[in-house]
Amino acid sequence: MWLKGTVALILTALIAPIIIIFVMSFTSVSYFQFPPPGYSFKWYQAFFEDVSWMESLFRSLQISFFTTILAVVIGTLAANAVVRLNFPGKQLFMGLMVAPMIIPVIIVGIALYRFFSPLQMTGTMTGMVLSHSILSIPMVFVTVLASLKGMDRNLELAAMGLGSTPIEAFFKVTFPFIRPAIFSGALFAFLTSFDELVVTVFLAGPTTKTLPVKMWEDLRTQVDPTIAAISTILIIGIVFVYLLQGWFSERAVKAKSNQ
Repeated sequence: MWLKGTVALILTALIAPIIIIFVMSFTSVSYFQFPPPGYSFKWYQAFFEDVSWMESLFRSLQISFFTTILAVVIGTLAANAVVRLNFPGKQLFMGLMVAPMIIPVIIVGIALYRFFSPLQMTGTMTGMVLSHSILSIPMVFVTVLASLKGMDRNLELAAMGLGSTPIEAFFKVTFPFIRPAIFSGALFAFLTSFDELVVTVFLAGPTTKTLPVKMWEDLRTQVDPTIAAISTILIIGIVFVYLLQGWFSERAVKAKSNQ
């Protein structure tokens, strides 16, 4: 009984701040008060009608989209190389692939700024995509690597024995098997890029501010319920993405069991 009570207390502590933000996003006044004296959708309207907020939102989506593509390609190729090949420095290579997940992000931000600054890539979309990709690639690499290790290598060998080239064997045999892992890694990579703040603060310029940077700057200068409205939208979006990932993975498991 005490275990259930402890779990309920922990869940309440975790969920309560989110519920408070959700409720305050509908407040009718221009300051934070809980419970709100009245309710209104005007802060959501203010967000969608503000050009600067919309520009930062679409810029974040654009950067996250290209980052996800780059992370999926590099992360999948790297995972295949680790599982299928034996080469000198393999353990070092694996360590470098997951290093961005271990190294404090502020150190990564300083290092990327020092690297991109002489190349005049700070404040550019290219620099933002490359820097976010460095943080997102490990998400795809780890996810796909785990899936590849659970695959029978003989399936690829059988396909090549029947006349398929290694590339054809990958797309006909390996890719369908690891597709759920690639999809999951892509979602994690997208969320990592979309939510990234520290590295973006170092590299963003006036024309490349993302939504998290815009929120951070507004919190430093002014605080109004628009921030709560944006936070609520982001929370709902993230929950939807994770539900989509779970639904896709469940379908993939059922498809494999029916084969």
